[in-house]
Amino acid sequence: MQPSPYTPGEVASSVPGRVLQLAEFEERLSYLVDLKRLVGRIHVDLAPRGFGKTSLLRQYQRRATERDVLTIWVTAGEELGLIGQIVAAIRTATAGWGAKNRARLVGLLDSLALSVGVPGFAKLDATFDRKPGVAQPVGVREFEQVIRTTAGQGDSAGLVLFIDEIQAADAAGLRTLAYAWQHLQAEGTDVPAAVFAAGLPDAPEKISAVVTFAERIAFRPLERLSADAEEIAIGVPAQLLGVSWQTDALVSAVEVAGGYPYTLQLIADASWSAAGRPDSGGEITVDDVREGQQAMRGDLDALFRARWSNATPLERDLMTAMAEFGDAPVGRAELAQRLGVTIASFSVPRARLIDKGFIQASARGMLEFTIPGFASFVRERQE
Repeated sequence: MQPSPYTPGEVASSVPGRVLQLAEFEERLSYLVDLKRLVGRIHVDLAPRGFGKTSLLRQYQRRATERDVLTIWVTAGEELGLIGQIVAAIRTATAGWGAKNRARLVGLLDSLALSVGVPGFAKLDATFDRKPGVAQPVGVREFEQVIRTTAGQGDSAGLVLFIDEIQAADAAGLRTLAYAWQHLQAEGTDVPAAVFAAGLPDAPEKISAVVTFAERIAFRPLERLSADAEEIAIGVPAQLLGVSWQTDALVSAVEVAGGYPYTLQLIADASWSAAGRPDSGGEITVDDVREGQQAMRGDLDALFRARWSNATPLERDLMTAMAEFGDAPVGRAELAQRLGVTIASFSVPRARLIDKGFIQASARGMLEFTIPGFASFVRERQE
């Protein structure tokens, strides 16, 4: 019996269906490494939870590491603040530098930590510089110098900052990052550095609220996987182990997954188990998929119950109204009519559900659930 190639993280690590995103990253990475140039726009992939955006970011990181780029990974939202997290990560990643380069960088890191008030350093009592006519966060120039020095010294080919959960970053940290990158774009195009991030769909609104020139940030929504991408994600890992999927089984699994990476992982893993964890030469049948679908219901129900319990009464009312229209996208005007309210009156619960990753805007004026099967779960609760 062979272990499943669809265990958590395995499907996502191959990032099926993200060819365009990977191609764009490779182009930007080549620009950075081969031409020694700054990637001027901060890149942010957007998607609800379970769409594989963190795994995609990790794939970016692996590819950058293969090109001898120094990579710095932080998950926003920690007590240190975004800039403090980056300071700590750079300090750790450059520990092996030579004494001369290391001493200069550490001095810059300490100066930056003092400026932005990282815990353990004296904290300034201002969020913005007090000089007349200056309206930028403190620490911008210090952070810019840290990026210049880290990208230009040591044995690496450049520097890439990877920021996960960017929507959770503190406002001051976002401002410092954005203003510093604006300065680098204007003054330091010879700095081989870049920022790639991942966040929930509400990240643009949160960033725009604290950064007035957020249009210089490249936001890239991740869509559901296409049927072709799902077939690749399911079929290829099995082929590498000498196992095949019957055509009907593959079609059935793709239908169950519904383009959602998390559900794809569940059905593929459950079908593999139902097939007895086949050895090389084995085959997964449509009966295995049916059995796997029954087995995965426990995992989905647990996820659905957790989401339902984490919703407020108003949010539940909105989701119930959505579920009554079935699994397809539904218009906000139709929802307002069903609820007997105006569209504006449910804007707050709608925004909160989008922030939580429960629903998403599928087209202008349309909403849909992010996980296939959640509408059925909601309808069953009303019976």
